[in-house]
Amino acid sequence: MTPDAFGQRVREEASHFAFIRSVNTLGKSANTIKLRLHVTAECFIQVYANLRKGLLSYTLVFHQTRIYGRDNDGTGWHCHPHSAPESHDFSVEESRSVSLAEFLDEVQQILTAEGIL
Repeated sequence: MTPDAFGQRVREEASHFAFIRSVNTLGKSANTIKLRLHVTAECFIQVYANLRKGLLSYTLVFHQTRIYGRDNDGTGWHCHPHSAPESHDFSVEESRSVSLAEFLDEVQQILTAEGIL
């Protein structure tokens, strides 16, 4: 898959979530792409992919601080839980593969619980 095709897939998936206001490409190279999915003026989701290395990162940011995330660092998935986003959870449940749609569902639950949506 090319970065352009990955970006298009992210845009298509994000279009199914009403809380995503817009999607912008922040950077792109021959193998990488970084996108920002805007939620509010203070809240966004950043998606980064290095397609050659198999790296994928989903990060929920509020007031310029990560409050939740899921990453595949090339060796496997892990979670930065909402309760402790600076930590890494490699438990069986949190090390499973997660699609963007699953991550956006989780984000919607977090933002609703926090009163951001």
